[in-house]
Amino acid sequence: MSRDINNFEKPAMWWIFKKAVKDETGLDVEPSCVDRNYKEQYAYWLRGREPLHIVNEAMRRAGLPHLTQEENKRCVTWTLNSKHVVNLEDENLNNDKSHAIDFFIVYQGKVVWDVKADINKDNVRDYEQCALIAERIGFKSGMRFKNRDYPHIEIKEA
Repeated sequence: MSRDINNFEKPAMWWIFKKAVKDETGLDVEPSCVDRNYKEQYAYWLRGREPLHIVNEAMRRAGLPHLTQEENKRCVTWTLNSKHVVNLEDENLNNDKSHAIDFFIVYQGKVVWDVKADINKDNVRDYEQCALIAERIGFKSGMRFKNRDYPHIEIKEA
């Protein structure tokens, strides 16, 4: 898993989003995940669905840290077909860059994960504000997913 925005298909869109969020809300956003390989995605998908020993074996194979029983109680992804997944080992150049970014809000040097937070005190949830800004710029927002994922944005399919 990488937070390197250069591994995103359209990095300029990220910088436009980041600036718009700062200008319009006063909030700072940073990428938490840009790209991952299929082994990582599979390990994340198992989380919350399979017993801890199975999840941790998949985490080990993906080079990810083991989870505790408590951490394994919650699903963290709803698909194996993630827009984050890249494959540099095949000849298909269309899957060498991620088509999605997960992000987080930073306030006073601390990460804010609470999707219901209203840090800037304008009576609108901050992650919702970010999602609406992303949509205006041309991203598809995870806010619209069946299982809402406010800190997820991705390139719209043509």
